[in-house]
Amino acid sequence: MAHDGRGRRRGGAGAASTASADTLRFPLAGSGAGPRAGRTAGARGDAAAVVFPLSVAAVHWLVVHLVASVAYRSGTPNPIVSPAYQIVPPPLAGLAQVLVEPLRQWDGTWYKLIAEEGYTGFGQAKFQAAFWPLYPWLMDYGSRLTGWTVDSVGFLVSHVAFAGALILLYRLIAVDFNEAVARRTTVALALFPTAFFFSAVYTESLFLLLVVGALLAARLGRWWVAGGVGLLAAMTRSYGVLLLLPFAVLFLQQYRLEPRRWFPDGIALALPALGPAIFAYHLRSAIAEPLAFFTAQKGWDRYDRMPWETLRCGVVGCFNVNDDPDGVTMDWLRMLLDSPSWETVTSSSFRFAAAQSDVLELVCTLLFLALAVVGLRALPLYHSAYVFPALIIPLFQPSQVHALMSIPRFGLALFPLFVVLALLVPRRLAPLALGLSTALLVLFTAQFVDWYWVS
Repeated sequence: MAHDGRGRRRGGAGAASTASADTLRFPLAGSGAGPRAGRTAGARGDAAAVVFPLSVAAVHWLVVHLVASVAYRSGTPNPIVSPAYQIVPPPLAGLAQVLVEPLRQWDGTWYKLIAEEGYTGFGQAKFQAAFWPLYPWLMDYGSRLTGWTVDSVGFLVSHVAFAGALILLYRLIAVDFNEAVARRTTVALALFPTAFFFSAVYTESLFLLLVVGALLAARLGRWWVAGGVGLLAAMTRSYGVLLLLPFAVLFLQQYRLEPRRWFPDGIALALPALGPAIFAYHLRSAIAEPLAFFTAQKGWDRYDRMPWETLRCGVVGCFNVNDDPDGVTMDWLRMLLDSPSWETVTSSSFRFAAAQSDVLELVCTLLFLALAVVGLRALPLYHSAYVFPALIIPLFQPSQVHALMSIPRFGLALFPLFVVLALLVPRRLAPLALGLSTALLVLFTAQFVDWYWVS
């Protein structure tokens, strides 16, 4: 079944339509709905295309903030200090203490440090360059404008970006498929077990907003918008530069192999490549190390392996850092079987064992790989061109601490995986799948706010 090729270049007689991409028609919710050509269900003026994503975002926020507030104030915290400051971050005041403080853990402290002090390159801060600059810059500038703490600004940026990302995602999927798939995709993404990162002081929401915005603009043939937004994505996360691949697919579908027609839009296609260059220039000025974003990865215990070796390490373990072996461990399950009680599951020892088990990392990695393979038939080609490199590259650089570290979080920005979920899950099983996913979201949110490792 051919996807809608709508995506004309605006202006001039030389406008070209997007070539069709073959895909497999999946039954959706028992209705037989699949990709439908020639239909942009989420028109800009259609209120449902805005109201539904915002409603989904509101449900996500309600679940995450309710759990975060209760767990942060009544849970048993992991006795850990901020990895960025080597101290417990000072408390916030007022409403920020209720909303922001529970969701600024782990990497959030690094973004806070960069926003307040910049890239310094000294001591623990030498690892800062692993965190790309746009998000902490927004935190810094927003704090100067409003007088809020940088944590609060980052929290606001994440929430606004998440709402915007769901609206744009709804529209993009409605263009490529239909409104039913768009609805199911946004729900699956917003209530995924690790989706709390969208509400935390992390880059996930901003990156998703910029990636989806860039691809939607490219899909509609607005190449200078796509290139500019793609450049911002490439300054938010290192993987933003990988937008060059889906951009190339869409560009060739629209302009074909006719170089005379590539100018000037072909220049816009390459703009994401400037992201690393701008960051390198800034690092050269700040710490005289333009490639620090490469060398900083070693500080996070990453090493080089082939993907199959990484998967093996993710299962059986290859390292033992600080007496904490990587690989799947089931100590938490044995504790639960020995004493199946609320006291057990809320104890610090059980929660720590669950956090160190690597089960989440392995399950998410295998799930994402399976969905990506199915997506080769189910999705437009540019979706797969975005997903596969971003999913495979981390398998070449595992961590000694957790071989598959962060993949359950990285996958959140790979929205085509959630399109495949929306296409595959039958209507009769959707409530069960959604209930299980939401229950895990509750569990992992509670773990995160109490300083237990989650991806």
